[in-house]
Amino acid sequence: MKVDKLHNDDLVSERTAHPRADIPTARESVQSIWNRTVPDYGGVSDSASAGYVLTGLVNAALDIVAYRQISARPDSIHLVSADGISYLKFPAAIERTADTAVLLSHIMATNAEEGKALGDLMGKNPPFRSLRIVICSLDGDVRVNRLDLDPESPGGASWYGPFDFELFNEIAIGFALFVTHMIANVFDDDDGRETFHESLEWIS
Repeated sequence: MKVDKLHNDDLVSERTAHPRADIPTARESVQSIWNRTVPDYGGVSDSASAGYVLTGLVNAALDIVAYRQISARPDSIHLVSADGISYLKFPAAIERTADTAVLLSHIMATNAEEGKALGDLMGKNPPFRSLRIVICSLDGDVRVNRLDLDPESPGGASWYGPFDFELFNEIAIGFALFVTHMIANVFDDDDGRETFHESLEWIS
């Protein structure tokens, strides 16, 4: 089956991409989940706008993992974010989006391990930011989605095949659940009294 690349990485892979008013930012998505509502991604209608949203959510996940000072501690990432039941406490979650959040937790832990190994190999800081989400949306039942650590990449998102809103929505809400859970349940301030909204300021 031929797979056409519909999304040009250069369009939305950078943090400087301009948001659209009808599409929530990563911070707005997290705020929605915290407020017990579901992020409204109805304005996302193609792979370019989907890439913008997913890039923002991946960057937000990296932001909060780094802020909590566990970006280089895979066991800690698993410990605090790999329980699907914890995500189902949010009304926005269903079993599939909770599973996506758990999957992102595992990927973040793997990214920490591989990033540290690459950093040691290159004699540089671990390239934790070079994380790219690749979505293969194909006709039929076969779909492959992954996150790749590419030290030559600035990170971002690539969408292959026809745009699938249901698939996008599932991934985006799962990622937003992960970030919300990390902000709400993992504290790094001295006395553990940092508010959710203070922590929210640390994501892009």
